[in-house]
Amino acid sequence: MVIEFTARHYNAPDTVRNYAENEVKRLEKYNDRITQCQIILSHEHNDHIVELNLSIPGQKFNSKVTSENLTKAVDIAVDKMVVRLKKFMDKRNAH
Repeated sequence: MVIEFTARHYNAPDTVRNYAENEVKRLEKYNDRITQCQIILSHEHNDHIVELNLSIPGQKFNSKVTSENLTKAVDIAVDKMVVRLKKFMDKRNAH
């Protein structure tokens, strides 16, 4: 999986980058065909916005979360993506 990290309108510390990348790597457990993941962080009016864009051959998944705490926003975005991947895999395996 190729992970692209972008921080819009500010410089994110390396600790935040490492934390986000490690959390996203959990997604490989649910689907081993993930080819690309984009992590986009932005900061507006004391809110942190985390956007995840995930690519699987033939599918794209997105999640966007706004929170006052950056690590909490990353966790929620990854959890939302886990739910979407599980739902996709259940539908795929049911047919």
